[in-house]
Amino acid sequence: MKPNGFASFILFFALSVSLGACSLLNFGEKKSPEQTVVGVVNGTDITYGDLKASFFISPLQEEQEPEALKEEMMEFLDMYLTYRARVAAARAEGYFDDEETLRELNQYQMQSVFPYWLEMRFRDELLDELVERSKTEIGTSHILISVPADASPADTLAAWNELMEARSIYLDPEDDTDFETLAQRFSSRQRGQSMGGDLGFISGGWAVKPFEDVAYSTPAGEVSMPFRTSFGYHIVYVYEVRESVPDRSYSHIYFRSRGGENTPEIAMNRAEEAFAQLQEGRDWNEVTLEFSEDADTRQTGGSIGWVQPARFQPRFLENIAKLSSQGEWGEPFDSEYGVHIVRLDSIRTYASEQQLRDELYQRLRNLPRYRENRSFTLHNVRRVAGETFHDDTFEVFTTMITRIDNMMVSMVALNAQQRALPLYEIHNRTYTLGEFYDFLVQQLNGTGEGPFRYSMLEEFKQKAAEDVIVEITKLEFPDFAELSNRYHEGLAVFRIVEDRVWNYAAQDSTRLMDIFEANRDNYRFGTRYRYFRISADTEERILDAKAVIRHGVAVEEVRDAVSGLILRSDIINSLSDFPFDHLQDVEAGEFSAIFEYRNRPSTLYLAEILEPRQMTFEEAFLRVSADFQPIREQEWNAYLMERFEVTAFPERLRALLENSEFIP
Repeated sequence: MKPNGFASFILFFALSVSLGACSLLNFGEKKSPEQTVVGVVNGTDITYGDLKASFFISPLQEEQEPEALKEEMMEFLDMYLTYRARVAAARAEGYFDDEETLRELNQYQMQSVFPYWLEMRFRDELLDELVERSKTEIGTSHILISVPADASPADTLAAWNELMEARSIYLDPEDDTDFETLAQRFSSRQRGQSMGGDLGFISGGWAVKPFEDVAYSTPAGEVSMPFRTSFGYHIVYVYEVRESVPDRSYSHIYFRSRGGENTPEIAMNRAEEAFAQLQEGRDWNEVTLEFSEDADTRQTGGSIGWVQPARFQPRFLENIAKLSSQGEWGEPFDSEYGVHIVRLDSIRTYASEQQLRDELYQRLRNLPRYRENRSFTLHNVRRVAGETFHDDTFEVFTTMITRIDNMMVSMVALNAQQRALPLYEIHNRTYTLGEFYDFLVQQLNGTGEGPFRYSMLEEFKQKAAEDVIVEITKLEFPDFAELSNRYHEGLAVFRIVEDRVWNYAAQDSTRLMDIFEANRDNYRFGTRYRYFRISADTEERILDAKAVIRHGVAVEEVRDAVSGLILRSDIINSLSDFPFDHLQDVEAGEFSAIFEYRNRPSTLYLAEILEPRQMTFEEAFLRVSADFQPIREQEWNAYLMERFEVTAFPERLRALLENSEFIP
């Protein structure tokens, strides 16, 4: 049954805490008014502070006038005491420890815990870092050796050694090999092209975070040690650090210089022709539409938007950087992409530091480091919780697995003593070698039929951190613990109300029949209409359907006579809403005019007009149950008031509210 009446408060209280619990108010140092007892439930004092904290969970309450708030809080007192009685009943009857309640609680906590860490701790850290880095640009070149995430230690070591060799060559004072040559020599290749080389200038948010972190921590003129990103292993050479140039947006007129009959000479000749027309005063958009070969931007004046250096090649960036005034365009130039005429459209400026932060926050929200924060959060949880890894235990496993062909996990045979060895500890919880092995088997389709990857160890540690993240979060953030407790209460109360009111009302057939018999006139059908909707892809099919039905084919069988029809049937109470308004003034056994419904030609066939009549008990069952719910709710509330000795002190609350300083 659908909840109603007092249930709306339960749903509000159970669910709104997830939105508003972080705004629990601090009302200063005046302790005595906050501690004034305004009610008692099951021997527990309910204070004005308790009442007010719950009342103001919704921020909408704070926007009302003080006098209106006073009256609403007076009414809220009885609702809140009833809610506390329901909490007491749910606790007494085991709903807090119910398997379904705990499962829903855990699901809620796991859904909210990662965003909570991000919002409460990492967001400001990431934003502060992005703001600071946005003030500086780093000129970088790199050597990249592509290594898969599950690379073996041997492959990882080989990549490391190659990068260290390249680094040694560059740093050797007797070797004059430049870094770009080394990037071409040592970097992996993709489709014949080096994956390394000059990246131009990067700033905050323009590269993956591990690369950016190393670039910003490497002084100008130096080469980093090898490090890993999702692309593989790198070393980065920082050739210049400079103050950031403000963001700029550009438009271009583009000419292909390669492929087919295109050559750099032909492209440059056409570009010079277009440039001459611009110089003669012809409109930029007209010239772009006539000449540009960039189909994606030609219709929009050639706009390529705000340029992020990490997305473009160095020669292109070098040429567009020569433009300094808004609206200025430069002479044609050849780049890595082809030939361009580029116009500087806009230079981004900020009226204040806060405007800069707001702009960068929007950028941050779209970066992988913000959206894909799960792994980042788990690493921080591990740091906060403290972790211990037993290398000697892991060596027992690696000694066994490396002796097996293809390191097949299913071939490892751990004895009971080996399974019990401690491997990993986090937050006072110890994971054994046996648990690690079981994790590997589960990762390999539950059979272990697959090779061991060293990256699986990190996955296991992350899974262990996930096991304890809720406990760690509650310790780190007391507000999250309060949020979880309130949500737990709400779930338990929702479940007990569902059983004691909503489901109970539907199951008490004797009471339902009594209500039905005493109020028969309330349970009647008005005039109803049984109809068929016929839709097709063409109007001709609709006309064919009408014709065959008029010649005696039953509506239910019309699809056998005419292909490509959609047929729906139902009974409705009103002809006022679309599309049923097409049946107004239509007689039973007739069709409506053809009309468009969900992009298809359609018609309605009025099969029957049903006269008003009395409902049977079975037909009225849902209505009767809904009518019984508030009656049952009142009866159960009265029982709870007596069982848990609920007492309200409205006069104390009224006295407090008369002093307006206690209303925010």
